[in-house]
Amino acid sequence: MAIESTSLLTQIRRRTKLSQAQLAHLLNTSLVSVNKWERGAAQPSPQQAQHIVALHRQLLGAGEADQTRPAPADAFESRGSRKRHPGQGVLGSTLARVSLSAATYAPVFKRLVQTGTLGLRGHNELDELLRSHSEPAKTANNPPEVGMSGGKNTYTYDAHTYHTKVPPQAIAEIIDHYLHSKGLVLDPFAGSGMTGVAASVLGHDSILVDLSPAATFIANRFTAQVDPNAFEAGVEAVLSALDWLRKKLYTTVCRECGKETEIRYTVWSYKVLCTHCFHEFLLWDVCRSYGRTVREHKILTEFPCPACGAELKKSRLTRTVAEPVEVGYKCCGSRQQEVTRPLGDCDLQIIKELELTRPFAEGFYPTDPLPDGVNLRQPKKHGLDQLDKFYTPRNLTAMSHIWRAIHRVEALDVAAHLAYVFTSLYQRVTRLSEFRFWGGSGNTANFNVPFIFDEPNVFLTFERKARTIQDHLATTGRKYRGKVLTVVGTATSLGCLPDNSVDLVFTDPPFGANINYSEMNFLWEGWLDAHTDQTDEAIINHFQGKGLFEYQNLMTRSLKESFRVLRPGRWLILVFMNSSGAVWSALRNAVLDAGFVIKKVDSLDKQHATFKQFVSANTAGLDLVLHCLKPGTNDTPLSSRNVDTQDELTSFLNERQTQLPTNVFLHVDRAEEIDFRKLYGDWTAQCLARGTQVIDFAEFRRVALDLLNEPSQE
Repeated sequence: MAIESTSLLTQIRRRTKLSQAQLAHLLNTSLVSVNKWERGAAQPSPQQAQHIVALHRQLLGAGEADQTRPAPADAFESRGSRKRHPGQGVLGSTLARVSLSAATYAPVFKRLVQTGTLGLRGHNELDELLRSHSEPAKTANNPPEVGMSGGKNTYTYDAHTYHTKVPPQAIAEIIDHYLHSKGLVLDPFAGSGMTGVAASVLGHDSILVDLSPAATFIANRFTAQVDPNAFEAGVEAVLSALDWLRKKLYTTVCRECGKETEIRYTVWSYKVLCTHCFHEFLLWDVCRSYGRTVREHKILTEFPCPACGAELKKSRLTRTVAEPVEVGYKCCGSRQQEVTRPLGDCDLQIIKELELTRPFAEGFYPTDPLPDGVNLRQPKKHGLDQLDKFYTPRNLTAMSHIWRAIHRVEALDVAAHLAYVFTSLYQRVTRLSEFRFWGGSGNTANFNVPFIFDEPNVFLTFERKARTIQDHLATTGRKYRGKVLTVVGTATSLGCLPDNSVDLVFTDPPFGANINYSEMNFLWEGWLDAHTDQTDEAIINHFQGKGLFEYQNLMTRSLKESFRVLRPGRWLILVFMNSSGAVWSALRNAVLDAGFVIKKVDSLDKQHATFKQFVSANTAGLDLVLHCLKPGTNDTPLSSRNVDTQDELTSFLNERQTQLPTNVFLHVDRAEEIDFRKLYGDWTAQCLARGTQVIDFAEFRRVALDLLNEPSQE
């Protein structure tokens, strides 16, 4: 199938003159994936191979167009935002009507729990769901032949940020393989709810459990069906009610025509002290480097002190205070492109007034002090020791008034979805939003306070995120056919579920010490006024007193519960990624100690690497999929093998020398390289399947470089 797909892609491109990017758009996948498939560096999943065949028939007339495309791909769209038309709201749909009441309602999260929309209040809905699944669903007897793949380029994936997500179309492919009739799917580490999204699209019911109130809220909204027009009207009502505040906070004067226009963002820079002469200077003034295009503009990491000329490293400088340095806006001749200019008197006056008056919506913003934590040390070090300090006075003013307006919406589904837009802003509207010359800002899985940060227009950001969520509601959100229950709870105790009641478990559990979920969710949960109980958080975190032993113990307890509620002869699908051999061993031991048999291990191609994977030589980055069976009478547990790791690794690399996976960097000027992350994933999969020892990625890469006689790429 891989050879056929490569041939078909080549034929399509040769005869239609489509670029790889255009072909990726037609296949609803990523440019990176199409490039890899054409080069033979990766192979499409069975579902994607079918789509390639169907597109070949459609474009080249090779028979009738395939009208039976599988549901997993059909449900997840990424066709670009709809255009606004006269008479429509800011997001492009025909408006319904939503009014804001004079009074405010109870906090959104509390209302969802009280009404049973979130949780198992009274257990009536759960009892009904279990009764409807009293008979086991038909299931596959064996894992799929090849690994699964799914990109991040869909409305659904983009609707709301989370620290790590498995693309729902990839989960849908896996569920579609294993469940042949309507079944009940469990995810005990549900995160943002992608398992529920995938299951519901296919018509299966699901139960999503997570320790975090923030994660459970996000999962609940990801899987909710809300009328797009009512949602649109709610967005319009909030923005209209606060139009006066938007103009007050984000108005500047165009430097070319002198007219008032809206600020899109403001750039702030810290002042720093030279490590040699202690001269204080504004970092922005000395650390910029401009290239031919905006993508080549850089914030330098090393530069000379403007006073003494000594070479300085940015990371070692002591900060003093942050100052605004430029504003970005569109006006007159620059309406199609943002321009940045130094702040004028009117801009400085707004900032000064807000510093003095701080016109926040009292009672509608969090002031929680930051506890001690791995990811919380850096913001505390720079004075951001409570949540309200994460924001500039201007942005906290905007956020607090929007949050109060959302709590003036009576219809709970609309109010909750407006809160969903609000939480999707996350770090990108805080002082943690690192400035990029080419625009945009990321939500990373750590709290890093940048030297130069971006203060975006909160209203514009809210509007943009609402548009993506609107697109999700109008596409995938309309195709949900299964019921979804979302529950705040621990995977170590699924007491609400009886033995042998679930048809499939799909989960993406915490990756050891990689992500500190309760710390990273602290910002969301401050706004929601509900924080994670860390007692049963499966993590390696010295602030919680949890090491590798505690992590393995919590994972074992969790997987034993999944084993208990899963029907015999059914499957646990576990997605995992780590660079540590010790963590892989802990996970494998937990799986086996829970009673599962590891039948197969393969890869999950998310089609896009993370930024950390590009810049860090020691980040593994490839997700593996463990296909684990709750055994029947004929299945035997996997036993460990005593083999020499060095000999086994040498043999593995020698076998792969003639066909090494490579990376082609399509968006940066970087030569083709051996894909050591893919190699490590294949090696780890082999070790897990055979019961042999896994080594750390850094050690694997060092040995591989030596054996393959490759120069170091660090």
